[in-house]
Amino acid sequence: MAGFLLRCYFVRYQPFVAGDSGLYLDISQSWLDAHTYGLSTDAAPRPTLIRLPGYPIVLAAIQLLFPRSSVAPDGAGVFAIVMWFQVLADLGTCLLVSRLAWRNFGRRAGLAALAMGTLCPFVANYTAVPLTETLVLFTIALAYWSADAWRRKPGPWPLAITAAGLGYSILLRPDQGLLAAAVLPLFLRGSMRAFRSWRPIILCATLTALPLVPWTVRNVRTFHVFQPLSPKSATDPGEPYERGFPRWYRTFAIDFTSTEDAYWNYPESAIDPNDLPSRAFDSPAQRSATTLLLQEAATAKKLRPDIEAGFDALASARIHAHPVQYYLLLPTARLANMLLHPRIEMLPIDERWWRFRLHPGQTLFAIAYALLNAAYMRLALLGLRRALRSAAPLSLSMCAFVVLRCGLLLTLDNAEQRYTMEFLPIYFFFAAACFAPRPGPMNL
Repeated sequence: MAGFLLRCYFVRYQPFVAGDSGLYLDISQSWLDAHTYGLSTDAAPRPTLIRLPGYPIVLAAIQLLFPRSSVAPDGAGVFAIVMWFQVLADLGTCLLVSRLAWRNFGRRAGLAALAMGTLCPFVANYTAVPLTETLVLFTIALAYWSADAWRRKPGPWPLAITAAGLGYSILLRPDQGLLAAAVLPLFLRGSMRAFRSWRPIILCATLTALPLVPWTVRNVRTFHVFQPLSPKSATDPGEPYERGFPRWYRTFAIDFTSTEDAYWNYPESAIDPNDLPSRAFDSPAQRSATTLLLQEAATAKKLRPDIEAGFDALASARIHAHPVQYYLLLPTARLANMLLHPRIEMLPIDERWWRFRLHPGQTLFAIAYALLNAAYMRLALLGLRRALRSAAPLSLSMCAFVVLRCGLLLTLDNAEQRYTMEFLPIYFFFAAACFAPRPGPMNL
């Protein structure tokens, strides 16, 4: 009940509709109204493949189940309904993680996992945001819960549920293929040389990939490209996309502030050079060249090859001057920022939250959020050793997922805290092991 009330607060008082929320809604409405999985235009919707259909399916289902008058015309009704759906899904995630901890570490650990999950403001906050994160967390918990059930008692239903969770997780976000890579080895039993021991993995992997088949076929027929997942560039085939600007951006970007000030604005909105950190420039001449390019981009408000070439030249010069910083230090710093930054990106708090004189209340709140995030991580690390002893295969799989995802995050341009939301169910599971009964002394 406390967890439900916490989520009710966020839905009622702190809802946040992100830019991608409108994109998902546009796709779902075009799908329903014009029978085209695409984006609306002045004429007919144009087909697209920049987003997988996992979340638009949910929004389309809501519009089918509820009267169109209650969800039109701006989508506010759809978003309100999906937020309440996400509240239920998130509480389901907490129950699954609790049950998983209960099975492996005992009743007290299960209750601890339930308390940590339901009272965590980070996951509760995202139920009030129409994005994929809440449902992705549910699929992670479902996949591990059912895979653990299969290991305890092999059967067709746990395997099918695991495949359904993994398949839908990939339909929500393409990077969730890493979850499948971490979970599928749990279905290996016996000798790795025996074909019979590989059959559950092969079957689960096949069922996991099945939902991607119609999507891939559709992309081949519509765009004449083999695209089983959405592209990293988030553009449709034939569309231009920036190459030089992201490369230059990676030469200085670390925190979420740069993402909001620069990465999200280019090229449609102006970027103020004064908002960029000092490490974005190596010299006054480089600052002048960068300012000129940003001014030209703000005037054009669209991609231009000459501007992209200019950013690419700047990036090449900076990479040549600081190769270790570009290839090692900055990616590591971006990952650390995503892991440790206060999870306030979906709250009405200044992006430069550390300026205490301007908003002392917001600064203190952000620090409290950062400490809470660090406490979850600390508890998870403390419980990891005991988790490895009590549930070694399951814990190793979760560690593999974290490592694989961290490796992926090292390659990203923009540091966004939401990319590490997937770690929270694993934090709850490992932290719950701290509350497991300690083994008593042996009687000899």
